[in-house]
Amino acid sequence: MAHGASIYPPTSHPMENNPFAGSGTEIPVVRLPPTDGPFRHRAARFRQWADSRSSLAGYLNLMADLADVQHGLWEMAAATLPRDRSGQPGNPGWRATLRSIVDRLNPGEAGLASLLDRIRRATDEELAAWGGRVLAGDFDRIEAGIAPLVTAALQVHMTSFASRLAREEIGPAQSGTACPVCGSLPVASLLQTGGAVHGLRYLVCGLCGCEWHRPRVQCIDCGSGKDVAYFAIEGLGEAVKAEGCGDCMTYVKIMDRDKDAAIDPFADDIASLALDILMAEEGYRRLGVNPLLLPGG
Repeated sequence: MAHGASIYPPTSHPMENNPFAGSGTEIPVVRLPPTDGPFRHRAARFRQWADSRSSLAGYLNLMADLADVQHGLWEMAAATLPRDRSGQPGNPGWRATLRSIVDRLNPGEAGLASLLDRIRRATDEELAAWGGRVLAGDFDRIEAGIAPLVTAALQVHMTSFASRLAREEIGPAQSGTACPVCGSLPVASLLQTGGAVHGLRYLVCGLCGCEWHRPRVQCIDCGSGKDVAYFAIEGLGEAVKAEGCGDCMTYVKIMDRDKDAAIDPFADDIASLALDILMAEEGYRRLGVNPLLLPGG
């Protein structure tokens, strides 16, 4: 195991396999994203991490700027974004949002300026193809630098769509690893705090921000609880660990809001990139993806 890494024994939660909370309230299987500007907090969290992660500060600050732009577009368009799946590849709405993101981002270094210009010159057909690949999780066929910006535009629309769904409009999950709203993979899992969900684990969609409940100390991928272990790295704090399954050798990050209420799964995932490196060295494969930071990006 890498220097500075720690491994923790699994710990169970008495409510995880109980369909009802102790108060008699049914545990929500799905939690929808907030409607009051979900990107504002993300921008602040990226900047908080940028102040303490010098090796990643440039990228974390760029992601903070991107989240600020997302927030501005959300605030402007929240009342007018269509209440449908306007994040579909062929829909002109998200493509207009992408172009607005490109126009609002500070080009900064020449590399980013070139990337933004590449998107400006893209045809509608190219944009639709990029959007389709992000939605399908086909990141091997989209440039690593372009994918986070395409994702950011899609997030504005798909998060708006998800936040305004009625509970009865959410269909049954097709699998435990895919978002029940949009079918995307999780970016991480969260241990929630407060009320009926205190201490419960929810996966967080990497696209629409929807959360869905999955029991703790149980592999997200294969369902086994026999060989689950938790990994952490000194200096990252106690709030973010990796839950690894020795049976199928997959892992997902697990973030504890009881230990740090300010956690944002996208920002904290990138800030804990060293944990991904550790898990790769240990032979584990990541379940899910953070489309704001792809391998090679």
